[in-house]
Amino acid sequence: MADQNEEMEKIRKSLQLLELRLSRLESVLNVTDDESMSGSEEHLQTVTATVNADAENEEEKGLESQIGRFGLAWLGNIVLLFGIIFLSQYMVNLGYRFFSFLFGYVASAAIFFLANYIKKANVHLSFILKMNAQVLLFYLTVRLHFFSLSPLIPGKTISIVILLLLVALQVYFSIRNGSQTFAALAVIFSLAAAMLADATYLTLSIVTLTAAGSVYFYLKYKWSSLLMVTIFLAYISFFFWMFGNPLLGHPMQMIIKHQNGVIYLLGLGACFSITSLFRKNDPVSDEFLISVIIINGIIFSLLLLFFVPRFFSNDYVALFTIITICCLIFSIILHSKSDWIFASAFFALYGFMAMSIALYGIIGLPRVYFLLSVQSLLVVSMALWFRNRLIIIMNSLLFLTILFVYLLSSKSVDGVNFCFALVALISARIINWKRARLQIKTDMLRNLYMIEGFFMILFALLHAVPKQFVTFSWTMAALLYFIISLLLKNIKYRYMALGTMICSAFYLFIVDLARIELIYRVLALLCLAAISIGISIYYTNRIKKPGN
Repeated sequence: MADQNEEMEKIRKSLQLLELRLSRLESVLNVTDDESMSGSEEHLQTVTATVNADAENEEEKGLESQIGRFGLAWLGNIVLLFGIIFLSQYMVNLGYRFFSFLFGYVASAAIFFLANYIKKANVHLSFILKMNAQVLLFYLTVRLHFFSLSPLIPGKTISIVILLLLVALQVYFSIRNGSQTFAALAVIFSLAAAMLADATYLTLSIVTLTAAGSVYFYLKYKWSSLLMVTIFLAYISFFFWMFGNPLLGHPMQMIIKHQNGVIYLLGLGACFSITSLFRKNDPVSDEFLISVIIINGIIFSLLLLFFVPRFFSNDYVALFTIITICCLIFSIILHSKSDWIFASAFFALYGFMAMSIALYGIIGLPRVYFLLSVQSLLVVSMALWFRNRLIIIMNSLLFLTILFVYLLSSKSVDGVNFCFALVALISARIINWKRARLQIKTDMLRNLYMIEGFFMILFALLHAVPKQFVTFSWTMAALLYFIISLLLKNIKYRYMALGTMICSAFYLFIVDLARIELIYRVLALLCLAAISIGISIYYTNRIKKPGN
């Protein structure tokens, strides 16, 4: 009990101390007792209201509320849409075709007016109802002629015109409401009308105009999702056309004649590429445009891969020459308009790849490798002009790939061998000479080219000179590297000289001494010995010099 009394006494003293401090504060602030009580009540009411508001917000964000507000709204509209469609079809089955369509159009109009009526009270439900009305309207218009045993409108042309008018109306709604979703519906309706037209020039024209429209919406309203969806849907539409439009019940097989469809394919690729011309200096915009350029390039190339072997297997040079010219000109325009290195590099490299295919079509294998190696220098020159390091990096990988393909799949051609070697060494020299212009901070690319040149010189001499002079020719190459290193004061050529001398020695003792005549053995041994000793003397004198 004594302990409890002591504790109670401590609590009482603490409360008295708090009351004393509060009274002093109130006296300083001139707050009366009534004001203090009212302030406490107001604070309590504010806290209570805040707690209640937080509770309501948490309830609104809950799973149950989300399902109730949005999920059931979508479910109800989907059920309503199918209900009206089935009821309309039931009336057709009873023989009331005209009244079934009249009922459908009246229902669509009623849904649309209902959506406008409840717009202020329930924005989300109003939006879904508008979509419902538009989909129902388009479906009913399609059924006026298509997918019907006894169409109400017998002429397909009239039906297509009406469908395109609905597409125009949908575009108007999307602009008026600033809705990307409505614009996506317009794209879907337009491509559906294109497929229903089932006539090459009309179908592909509508597809291309739809692609151009999505690009316009992206540039004006920044509707990036719409553009990405349109890229996939437009190319899918072209794919279906190319395989006979199976959506209308035709057998899925590739068309017999190309019907100039490649022109529309080029148009699609150009439409989606134009977006890079209007790039804003924004990291988010750059990431999106990079994805657009890459996806467009990949899908375009895949469709071209289907199209060219089927229809242009013997005369594809003109097509790829056109692609080359367009891509290179476009890359120059991109370079002149902005400092964005990715787009100009992508289109330049794509143009050079198309040039490679055109060159192959002109002169064939293996002589084309000569021009492909020289083309690498042209790419390096464009990289210097653009100050574009990305072009240099990609060109080095392409050059290495072409070199491997040549070595693995083609017979050796002396001119091609030496051309690859010289191009590699010249490219390495250019990179070292203009590294500041290209903003290259490491020697990795230069070393890669020098390694390629080093091995190709050995390979070219191995196949070009008589067998008894291989060691001698390699030794002379080592001497030439050494002289170049002295002239350019570049240690890397000395490394190449040492490497070539080592290869010469291995080749001499492993191959030459076992198969060439004695006189040639003596010549090779003396030549290798003289140059080896001479280089050794150079290194000895160099080390003895002060500062080395």
